Amino acid sequence: MDEGEAATERISDDSQEMATVLTSMDAATVLASGVVDVPTGSGSIPTAKELQIMIDRLDRNNETVAKYLQEYHQFASELPIERRIELIIDLVK
Repeated sequence: MDEGEAATERISDDSQEMATVLTSMDAATVLASGVVDVPTGSGSIPTAKELQIMIDRLDRNNETVAKYLQEYHQFASELPIERRIELIIDLVK
């Protein structure tokens, strides 16, 4: 075996070893670490920190919706049935 063939074989062995290591790693751990951005069709998979920011933002939005819904229910319960009917009729006109 000449020097070129030996180098090719070493590269092949190294590539095989790298493939074995990478496939044995837990992909979720790698992604959750925030070290890598994996390209996708729509950009990249968000890191754990980015996901937490999105979750926090959604929590605040849910709190706002719940507040307005509670105010609506309180308003609706205090409104006489006749007035509710009038408002519904006005909406469907």
